[in-house]
Amino acid sequence: MRFAEFRQHRLKPSDNVFAFVCEDDFLIDESRPVWQDKFAGSWLTEKMHVREFDEIQFSQLMDDALTPSLFSQSRVIVVGNAEKLRKDRIQELETLQGVEQSSLKIVLVLSGFKAAEGLFKSFPIIAIDPMKPADCAKWMMDRHGLSPEVARYLVENAGSDLYTLNNEIEKLQTFVGPGNPITPKAVDELILRSEQFGPFEIDDAIIARDYKKAVTVVGAMLDDGADPLIVLSRIVRVWRQLFIGKGIAARQGPREVAAIAGVPSFKAGDFAAGCRKYEWKQIAAGFQQLLNMDRMLKSSSPDVEASFDVMLWKLTR
Repeated sequence: MRFAEFRQHRLKPSDNVFAFVCEDDFLIDESRPVWQDKFAGSWLTEKMHVREFDEIQFSQLMDDALTPSLFSQSRVIVVGNAEKLRKDRIQELETLQGVEQSSLKIVLVLSGFKAAEGLFKSFPIIAIDPMKPADCAKWMMDRHGLSPEVARYLVENAGSDLYTLNNEIEKLQTFVGPGNPITPKAVDELILRSEQFGPFEIDDAIIARDYKKAVTVVGAMLDDGADPLIVLSRIVRVWRQLFIGKGIAARQGPREVAAIAGVPSFKAGDFAAGCRKYEWKQIAAGFQQLLNMDRMLKSSSPDVEASFDVMLWKLTR
C-alpha cells in the first residue's frame, strides 16, 4: 500500500505485534506518530534498534503489556532492523500477541518482503510500496508545494531518497528566501553548484554534441564542489532523453518529441535536431560508457576530471 493509504488503514485492536515492511528511513520515522494515533487512548512511541530490543527481558515486556494504562504510559516500540531478531524472541512475541487490552504494541520494521517471510503466520504484515521517482516528485509537490517541473528536476538531480530530498528542499527554501518559488535554476546553482553556467548548459552541450563545451561545464561543476555522481546522473538523464527522442523523432514533431522525452518546450527544436545528430549505435554504446563511469566512481579513486573528459569524448565524438 502507499504511505497515504497506511494512514487510513485500520488495525485490529486485538493485535499487539506488527511487521512493517518499508524501505525508506524517512517514511519509517514518519510512521511513528501514525502508529501512535492508531490505538485508542494515549500512547508514547519510541524507536529502538533490534539489539537494544533483544536485551530487554521478555518478562519486562510482558509486565508492560499487562499493566493497565491507568497506572503506566502505554507504549508503541518501533524496532528497527527487525530482520535480525532472534528466533526465540519471535516466539516470545507470539505469546505477547495474545495479550488482551495490551498496554504495549510492537512494530517490527523490515526492509523487504523476503525478511518478513517467516512472520506472515504470526503477525499482520503492513507493507509500504517502494517510492518510484514519480512518487517522490508527487510527494514533494504535495508536501512542499513544488511545481511539477521543479519536483521532477530535483529528483533527477538529487535522487529519490526522501531524507536527501527533504534536506535539499530545506536548503533551497533558505536559498531562494521566504515566499519565493524554487526554480530549476536554484536547484542547479545549489545542488550542482555551478554559478558560471545556466541550468541547461550541460544538457545543451551534450545534445549538440559539443565536446568542448560539455567538458568546460562539467569541469566547472566539479571545481565548484559538485558530487561526481550527481554530475554523472545529470549526464545519464540527458542520454536517456536522447534515447527516447531518437526513437520517435522520425514520426513526431519537435514539441511532441520534447514533451515525451521530458524536455522543456522552449528547447524542442534544438532537442529534435540533436536527436538526429546521434546514431543508434552511438547511443547504445554510450550507455555502456556511463555504466563504466558509474562503476569507476563507486569502486576506485580515479582522476575524476580526466575520467569525465574521456567519457564525454566517447559520448559526443
